[in-house]
Amino acid sequence: MPISCGIDAIRISRIRDLYNRKGEIFLKRIYTRAESDACVKRRGELSMESLAARFAAKEAVSKALGTGIWREGICFTDIEISVDVTGRPTVLLHGAAQAVFERLGGDDVSVSISHDGDLAVAMCVMEFSRGERGVNG
Repeated sequence: MPISCGIDAIRISRIRDLYNRKGEIFLKRIYTRAESDACVKRRGELSMESLAARFAAKEAVSKALGTGIWREGICFTDIEISVDVTGRPTVLLHGAAQAVFERLGGDDVSVSISHDGDLAVAMCVMEFSRGERGVNG
């Protein structure tokens, strides 16, 4: 079964700076409402670590698709990072990202995210069984 991988890293301070400059505009352009809500700490403030990890995961997924963000109409909110009941990150694809995944014959997508100090990283692995696979695989 062919696979494709994507990886990304981002400084948490970069996400903090973007949020401090753009606020809600930044959040709405990059994250779904569910993602923004999931990144709120118990004290009611946003977790910059969680936002940065999700940003890196979105980039990693777009790289595994072979498109990056904005090519083939894929925008950040087409890639949604959630967590299951065990806390494991999961990927929900929407719109253009879902269409590309299906066209490529995508079967499964997994993501791993982490953050330490000022760095957030993510890796994505996609499995394919059919379609016009050929990117990274």
